Amino acid sequence: MSPFIDFSRIRTYPLRERPNLVHLADLVAPEAPPPPFESLELDDVARRIVTARQLGRAVIWMIGAHVVKCGLSRLLIDLMERGFITHLAGNGAVSIHDFELAMIGETSEDVARGIEDGTFGMAEETGALMHRALRLGVRDGLGYGASMGRFMAENPELFPYRSVSLLYHAYRLGLPATIHVTIGADIIHQHPQADFSVLGAASGADFRCFVASVSQLEEGVFLNFGSAVTGPEVFLKAVTIARNLGFQAAPLTTANFDLRPLPDYHAPVKGDQPDYYYRPRKNIINRPTSLGGQGYHITGDHKVTIPNLFHRLTPAFREVRHPEAAAVSSPPPHLALQALVERQPALKPVIPALHKAFDMLWRSFQAGRALYLAGNGGSLADALHFSAELLKSYARLRPLPDAVAWRIAQQPDGEVLRRNLQPGFRVVVLGANLSLASAAANDLPDRDMHLAQELLSLAQVGDVFLGLSTSGNARNVCYAAQVARALGLNVIAFTGQQGGRLAGLADIAVQAPAAQTDRVQELHIQCYHALCEMLEAALIEVNAL
Repeated sequence: MSPFIDFSRIRTYPLRERPNLVHLADLVAPEAPPPPFESLELDDVARRIVTARQLGRAVIWMIGAHVVKCGLSRLLIDLMERGFITHLAGNGAVSIHDFELAMIGETSEDVARGIEDGTFGMAEETGALMHRALRLGVRDGLGYGASMGRFMAENPELFPYRSVSLLYHAYRLGLPATIHVTIGADIIHQHPQADFSVLGAASGADFRCFVASVSQLEEGVFLNFGSAVTGPEVFLKAVTIARNLGFQAAPLTTANFDLRPLPDYHAPVKGDQPDYYYRPRKNIINRPTSLGGQGYHITGDHKVTIPNLFHRLTPAFREVRHPEAAAVSSPPPHLALQALVERQPALKPVIPALHKAFDMLWRSFQAGRALYLAGNGGSLADALHFSAELLKSYARLRPLPDAVAWRIAQQPDGEVLRRNLQPGFRVVVLGANLSLASAAANDLPDRDMHLAQELLSLAQVGDVFLGLSTSGNARNVCYAAQVARALGLNVIAFTGQQGGRLAGLADIAVQAPAAQTDRVQELHIQCYHALCEMLEAALIEVNAL
């Protein structure tokens, strides 16, 4: 008798015959108000996440499958798009529930009933399609998470509900999403097509990707949601590999979210106490932060804690529920707008649009996103002018954040650099790359495509495109605006009083009340100077927190 069981004899059944416990209707909407939950520790964790992203540092989320089964995927997708998650990690069950939701809009079977007759985990399509995705991904050098995301992206007919998939959106956004498998722990390991060499290769590649992200956790944040074994063990090994390779990975913030209460969780515990064997206490909260940083434990149901964290991070919460942060996230109409109207009364009609433009730009910059500017002739000169005012000080001294100043000061010429450099905003002027412009003009079959081509290559969801055109009809700028809309960017238009086609493509149109080109451009300069003043004031205030 062979020492190995023959998996090819395992019987499966159609997935759609299986009753499920979780449905699309159970998913929490991002705009839904969170359940009441007051926690100073959660407030502190949220502030640390915001600070980490302002510094460009990593924020890694490790989740267990219960996060998906609680219907919280849409909140995490929103946070990925806003830039609050730089790496998403989970166990094998996360990928299964995410995959099934994308495929049939349902997931989570009745285990008690299925275990009695041997049907638990035996749905055919889940295992067959996931193993196909993994085989194709490993063949092309992808890890587990990217293999799933790509498979959903390339087969929309199989995944009509992929809009709620974490792995699909991570792949779409270019974010690392890693799955850390325990062989034998997942239902697809029961499938006749299970290939454990492929599973190992895919999850092994993801572990290397995870270690790379952990190596960048200096001044970053690691969050663990309900993963009591996989998350703590994988994270601890990743931290030690990173430090073995010379990465400090400290100071950092860690936070563990679980139903289990942990009173006085920083106090040492002995082996005769049950809490000693609760891995997150040691491997998430305390050991990784021994070189600097802070560990937290947030007690509560994911259905309560994650929506509350979400609303502490997103602008709506910071405007409505945290008055002390409102001036940072979305300041009230600035004195700059009042002064602008006093200097130039003709601009009074555009003040509401300018304030909306400021609000949009500040939210995008706060989420780590970029502004893309485009124009022609004098409008291109205005785009370059506008970008220069944002990339360094406009009218006020911009001190570096303390953490950035300290890191710069450690370099060989650090003191000179620290004394001179100033914080700025991420701004790119499209069309300044003359080589690309000439290549597009020469190689592409239609004219006026170079701005759209450059934007397509650089932009990400959540960025902002601002097009300047005095007529509002510059064809190349309008093409770029259409690409921006297709990619999920917000669009601002600076035009003359007629607005033209560009105004119709924009979320916000600043239509200078003039028709003559030179007059429109003169008004545009005053408008973007007001934006510079407001953005600079907000930047200085947030850096002072």
